[in-house]
Amino acid sequence: MIIVDANHRSQVAYNSTTIMNKLSCLLALFIFPFLADAQSNLKLELLGHWDDDSLPIASPNVLKLQYNSCWGLAVQGREYAVVGGAAHVLFFDVTDPCKPALRGKFAGRSTVVPREFKSYKNRVYAVADGGTSNDGLMIFDLSNARDTIVRTYWDTTFFKKIHTIALDTVSGRIYLNGGNAGNGIIVLDASKNPDSPEFMAHPIIPGEYVHDCYVRNDTVYASSGNEGYYVFDFKDPANPKQLAYVSTGGYNHNSWLTLDGKYAYYTEEIPSGLPIKIVDLQNLSIGEIEIAGNFLDNLQEPWNSERKAIPHNLYIKDDLLFVSQYEDGLLVYDIRDRLQPVLIDHYDTHPQNTTYNGYFGNWGNYPWLPSGTIVTSDMQNGLFLFKLWKGLDDDDTSVYVFPNPAHDYAFIRTQIQEKWSWRVFDAAGKLMMEGAESTRETICLDLSTFQSGAYMVEVKSASGARSVKKLLRV
Repeated sequence: MIIVDANHRSQVAYNSTTIMNKLSCLLALFIFPFLADAQSNLKLELLGHWDDDSLPIASPNVLKLQYNSCWGLAVQGREYAVVGGAAHVLFFDVTDPCKPALRGKFAGRSTVVPREFKSYKNRVYAVADGGTSNDGLMIFDLSNARDTIVRTYWDTTFFKKIHTIALDTVSGRIYLNGGNAGNGIIVLDASKNPDSPEFMAHPIIPGEYVHDCYVRNDTVYASSGNEGYYVFDFKDPANPKQLAYVSTGGYNHNSWLTLDGKYAYYTEEIPSGLPIKIVDLQNLSIGEIEIAGNFLDNLQEPWNSERKAIPHNLYIKDDLLFVSQYEDGLLVYDIRDRLQPVLIDHYDTHPQNTTYNGYFGNWGNYPWLPSGTIVTSDMQNGLFLFKLWKGLDDDDTSVYVFPNPAHDYAFIRTQIQEKWSWRVFDAAGKLMMEGAESTRETICLDLSTFQSGAYMVEVKSASGARSVKKLLRV
């Protein structure tokens, strides 16, 4: 694998065997109580995991901050995840989520947290913050990522450090918050040349320091820390206009809008235990927005009124809300009823603790890959890949094979309460693969070398019970 840094005209051979990565198909079904409605049978399934304990750790070491933010994008039929390491930007091919493959490892100038990302036209835009950060803006071209990832730009002309980045993929404008943006937002234009953005403006705005923002159609929804939640018209970025404001009480950290634009959900990281809040935006046109609801699920210690969860970053796909809630891991909510979210499942990516200890665990997530693979990152435990599957729905619920039809991979899930083994046969009865006795609930089948067609999956329990399922490979 060759990583090309066009900005420095260097080539570095990357040997994936030189680091101890833990590629695994860690598959475990975490069952959580559900309400009996149309989405209640959705369940998070862990497909893949990657971690490398040899990677640098950012200060303070007591937190073991090896990783931070993540993002994803699809290019030419393949899917990729990007993860911020303390000292690197890490790229993975996650087309087969059971086997996340490290495809790029680009060092920054310093060991810092956080690193944040957004994507546009097959590019990934990376920024970093921290006391010693001098990484500026990095741009990576993934147009040919299966063979080569190219760092096309690395410069500090516009800034040395930035805390978060937003990108309007319609206009191609980049919005940069915190760090050297100070009490405003730096706006760049990548629409003309995605590898060489142009400076547009750096206005100082009401609310001053912006921790993060969400942008849609030149409207900026600004999480302005202790100052609250602001909405601005940025059609003319040199002269933004305030449209609305609401005081939120805590440190307004991150927000996302529903697809219809009628509601926003935001997190407040500080102090701990503040709920996710819901903003009604339906009267934004007349300058009125209001907090319409809030919710919080303390999953580690639901009985403890002193130590509470910290929702960190949240994102919305359709009618699902994905919340990275530090030590509780990844939470998924049904938000069809905008003011009454229902927790439908969660997965604890940081099982080391059973009580709330502070800033450990799940940092962020990306739920929009075309395949449905969900990318999420844990500060101490690395990259996790999930999918939301529907629950068992055939007659024999002791054995379930999914997805069906399948492409490069499929899963066998069982409710057998003893050891079991499996075999896969083609239509002619030829044995294609088999697995020894196991007590695991779920295993992954690698079908990447299989021809299209029908196959039979046989599952046998130790006591002799046998189940056969048909599997179609497309």
